[in-house]
Amino acid sequence: MEFENPFLDQNGKVQFPWNPVSDKVFILPSPPPEKHGNLIEIPQQFREEYKDNTGILLAVGPGYYDKKGIFHFTNSELCPGVKVVYDVTVPWKHKVKDNNGVEHELVLCGAADVVCVLED
Repeated sequence: MEFENPFLDQNGKVQFPWNPVSDKVFILPSPPPEKHGNLIEIPQQFREEYKDNTGILLAVGPGYYDKKGIFHFTNSELCPGVKVVYDVTVPWKHKVKDNNGVEHELVLCGAADVVCVLED
């Protein structure tokens, strides 16, 4: 999953304009593949069907209060810039412009929808 993060500044830090609330996270999904394997080219209109469930975490909310009033912090491993695997069935998407004014469709989900953090 190697792709460029358009929300990085010159120092390599994530510069994302939105701050999620509760235990919500914003994820920049990896782009859909152009080929299946190394041989078969996937037509543009079908690429979304081959999209995997990996992406880069852009922003993380602080946590949430449960019904008893106890605050639950978001997992400390979830920090901007890490590569994650998330539940690809999450339907919430938001369009956000990057530092160059290019619009990207991001995934908005709860921290519980992040399955794991990938190591480099």
